[in-house]
Order: sequence, then C-alpha cells, then structure tokens
Amino acid sequence: MKFNSNLKRDESGAATELGYVFTFLLGLLLLSLYSIWAWDIENSTRERWSEVALTENVERVGAAIERADAVARMNSNATYSERIDLLNVEQASVNIIMLLEDEKIIITHPNFKQPFEYELTSAAPTTHMGEINLKGESSIWVHFSNGVVEISNKPN
Repeated sequence: MKFNSNLKRDESGAATELGYVFTFLLGLLLLSLYSIWAWDIENSTRERWSEVALTENVERVGAAIERADAVARMNSNATYSERIDLLNVEQASVNIIMLLEDEKIIITHPNFKQPFEYELTSAAPTTHMGEINLKGESSIWVHFSNGVVEISNKPN
C-alpha cells in the first residue's frame, strides 16, 4: 500500500460547504416567509370578496322586497313571487342566517364583526317575515300574498 504523504490542510473546501448550507437555509427562510405572505393575501382577499357578496345579496333581496311592497301598494289582493340568485360566499359551509323583519333584512352569523343589514322603506301595508339558513342556497324567493311578504328557499 502506498500512502500519499503530500496531504495539505486545505480548509477552503469546508468553508464552501458551509456557504452552501447557509445559502440553502436562507432560501428556505425566504420561501417560508413568501408562503406565509401569499397565504395572508389570499385569506384577506377571500374575506373581502365574501363581505362584498354578502352586501350584494342583502341588497338584492331588499330590492325584491321593495318590488313586492310596490305590488302591494297597487293591489293588496295580488300575488307576487320573485327568485333572487345569490352570490357565492366563502362561508357557504357555515350557518349564515337571513332574517326578514318589518323594517329591515339582516344577514348574521356569530363570527361576523357586524351583521349585514338593509333598511326597508315599509311604505306598503304589508307584514314582512321569514328566516332562512343560507347554507348551500344558491337562490331564494320573495313571495307576496294575503298582505304578507316573506322570504323562502322554495318557489310558491
């Protein structure tokens, strides 16, 4: 066996390897921070879109109730039904409740910071009533008959 007696103490190779390790760890840190940042942007965008969709939904239903009240002012013995298509909401899997009262419509859930409301003019001699769980609903109905305006998830 022949041994090489000309070995040198070269430490530059070890320093290069340490540089590779630290570069890898820095890249891992930066990718992790980017991932968290992108997730936060996606989450806030989804929440903003849900708020816009809930506001639009309560306004669509409110406008339909106003139209039913207009029919009641013209003819109190008339009947009226209208289908309202709802915008999709991120929280569609949770129990979001739409409640119709005489003076307003409210969409509420315990996790909402504030309920989504629509003030009704209540200029017609009608009674407003109804409560719907919006879970899984893509549309709801506004019905007017016998002096009552109600919201329902079924056509009349």
